[in-house]
Amino acid sequence: MKKYLGVISFALIILVIFFLAANITQVIEPGVTTFRVLMICGIIVSFSFSFLSEKGLWRKLALGLSIFVGLFYFIAFELMRIVFQGNGF
Repeated sequence: MKKYLGVISFALIILVIFFLAANITQVIEPGVTTFRVLMICGIIVSFSFSFLSEKGLWRKLALGLSIFVGLFYFIAFELMRIVFQGNGF
């Protein structure tokens, strides 16, 4: 099972990226809480799977992409939400 965690993690983070893109382009419109929960859980689960997988290419790809998407989400959404709280953001 440990052998496939890197591939599963990579596929999961790709799904998180597609969910983020669909939300930004307004293809889907989930509520704010639903969006935050799905994004945070997806990033955490993907990071955990990639961290627990065996060393190799899939681990490097999944771990790097998980960290990048996590930082992007935190800076673009959570930090801006904190800064512009109350202005309809």
